[in-house]
Amino acid sequence: MRLAVSRRTALGLLATSVLLPGKARAESRQLYVNAFGGKAGFGVAAFDAAGRIHYSLPLPGRGHSFARSRNAAVAFSRRPGAYAVVFDAKDGRELRRIAAAEDRSFCGHGAFTSDGRLLFATEAIGSTGEGVLGIYDGTDGYRRIGEYPTHGLDPHEVRLMPDGRTLAVANGGILMLAGMPRLKLNIPDMAPSLAYLDVATGRLIRQVRPAHELRQLSIRHITIDRRGRVAIAMQYEGPETDDVPLVSWHGGPDDPAGLRFLAIPPEQRRGLRQYCGSAAMSGDGRLLAVTSPRGKRMLVWDMEAERHLAAAEMDDVCGVAAEPDGAGFIVSNGLGRIAAWQAGRVTTLPEAGSHLWDNHMMAV
Repeated sequence: MRLAVSRRTALGLLATSVLLPGKARAESRQLYVNAFGGKAGFGVAAFDAAGRIHYSLPLPGRGHSFARSRNAAVAFSRRPGAYAVVFDAKDGRELRRIAAAEDRSFCGHGAFTSDGRLLFATEAIGSTGEGVLGIYDGTDGYRRIGEYPTHGLDPHEVRLMPDGRTLAVANGGILMLAGMPRLKLNIPDMAPSLAYLDVATGRLIRQVRPAHELRQLSIRHITIDRRGRVAIAMQYEGPETDDVPLVSWHGGPDDPAGLRFLAIPPEQRRGLRQYCGSAAMSGDGRLLAVTSPRGKRMLVWDMEAERHLAAAEMDDVCGVAAEPDGAGFIVSNGLGRIAAWQAGRVTTLPEAGSHLWDNHMMAV
């Protein structure tokens, strides 16, 4: 059965403030953090599953995504980023500010080791465009202690695999240099890849690329399902009229096969406008959600059956995070709305208006 929420229904729900049903949701202690912008500047805010804002933390510039450990969370600046801010995820206190290293810029994402000691941040070398993972020691004031090459250009999201020994890195494959940081210089010859690196040594374990004819599929956002497979949300840099897949998965560092693409109903694929903005797995590890701010929609798949389940259309939706104990998602948009998706139903949370939510959300 394929569930869908019509454009009229979804946008109507997003335009109103409807309390979520159920005592459990209202009393949930789960917090979500999302970067935001607005007239007052940039920051990070934390809210609960009923939409109540618990704290706001100012940022020196536009934020993007996050990493978390047991003791802290890190907000990364939008690429090419000059800073990262370490903060207490419980109360929003700033703990440390990290400046980008010389000839390096943050690319918006990071991941901790399972013990929380080391932080890996995706970074680009300004003079060459090559990607690296900057390595920061969380036990020593987040001092930068080295870097690993990502074996590609334009690294974006990085995730620690369930084995705790492998990092999965999304190399977007686009050449950009410090002197012209938003100009894409190699679109005809892009080389995106999913790279698996050994946490302890940085050794390249495996690298997976789209077929040559799909080389303009920029691999940008990744998440991991309960089987340990890496789900991938992509952005196509070729013509908008090209019929290309945008969501795929790979079996992990021991999988010798290439990318497998998830089926998207034709009307939904066209509606994505060649752009996926964020990806998240549900709390039970079964459902994959992918958002598209350009396409104004979120799509959901059952990863056990590798089957498309649902679509909901929402203006400028991008941020998405799992409700930890179930098969639902919390989503945010650039118009200041927070909503919940569960079993095909979109319900708006009461907080709205004062924060214009940016690309990514994280449960903490």
